[in-house]
Amino acid sequence: MSARDRLLGIDLGGSKILAGVVTPAGKILSRAKTATPFSKGPDALLAALAATASEALTQAGVGRERLAAVGMGSPGPLDPERGVILRTPNIAVEKLPVGPWLARELGAPVLLDNDVHMAVYGESLAGAARGKRRVIGLWIGTGVGGCVLWDGRVVHGVNRNAGEIGHMVLDARRAKPGKPRGTLEWEASKTAIARHIRKGVRRGGKSQLEKQVSGRGRLHSSDLAQAFAAGDRLTVEAVERSARYVGIAVASLFDALAPELFVLGGGVCAALGRTFLTLVRQSAEEYAFTTELGRVQIALSRLGDDAGLLGAALAARDGKPSGAAGRKRAARGRPGP
Repeated sequence: MSARDRLLGIDLGGSKILAGVVTPAGKILSRAKTATPFSKGPDALLAALAATASEALTQAGVGRERLAAVGMGSPGPLDPERGVILRTPNIAVEKLPVGPWLARELGAPVLLDNDVHMAVYGESLAGAARGKRRVIGLWIGTGVGGCVLWDGRVVHGVNRNAGEIGHMVLDARRAKPGKPRGTLEWEASKTAIARHIRKGVRRGGKSQLEKQVSGRGRLHSSDLAQAFAAGDRLTVEAVERSARYVGIAVASLFDALAPELFVLGGGVCAALGRTFLTLVRQSAEEYAFTTELGRVQIALSRLGDDAGLLGAALAARDGKPSGAAGRKRAARGRPGP
């Protein structure tokens, strides 16, 4: 029989599912992508995950018998020890035992963790945060995810879901218990940007993204970047507003923890690039309490779409994923306490 010498990384996002076969040394051998059936329920999501994984294996010419482990990043909150997605704001599933299901489907142990945890872990091993020990990541996409990496380890905390920076309340006037209003995600995500443009259109403003934000279409980050570059007024306002809120969150986290580096990733950051980075940096520097002895350092993700799948695969390599039925305790090794 062939040696189990390959890893599979899966990155589940609100817009797309990415999967790739990875060597233990961190070389990506294949990449597959599928649109996330975010509103169609658990059966559609599981089918899409299986199809994307299968395509990645086929592209790499690797059979399932060679899989040593599978790592998967997902929006949360999660129960990583049981491999369960408890719920997620942007995908219509609840209490979904995706880890045990994938373990049976792929015939290999599965490690489930937060999608941004896995992306920032990937950046710490092979990307923008390589060599840094204390890092905070913020991923701005359909929602806003986060991760705190301290002394090289992902911080999970007592609830196993630490790092949910997107749910920090930044506007107490709007905040209500259990509701997203007033949070960083509500104010700064791609969904928030689309909402801001849509409100502007309803008030009589004009935007080239009117169709994409009206409910008849879907706003892609590439469309957002094109409209911003063209000087579309409502788009520029919405993007600048998003960056300001991200900068305020960065400043608050810097005041509390003063990490060596903040890493920005996700579809919005990837599409808008250094323009968005500059806006966030300006806001962070304005709102940080003290930078006399140390400045706020912010960088863009270097791995892009590869960050999540690579981080998930290497976390599965470095940890002790759950057993084939997904019952054993997830790792408390390097991926985090």
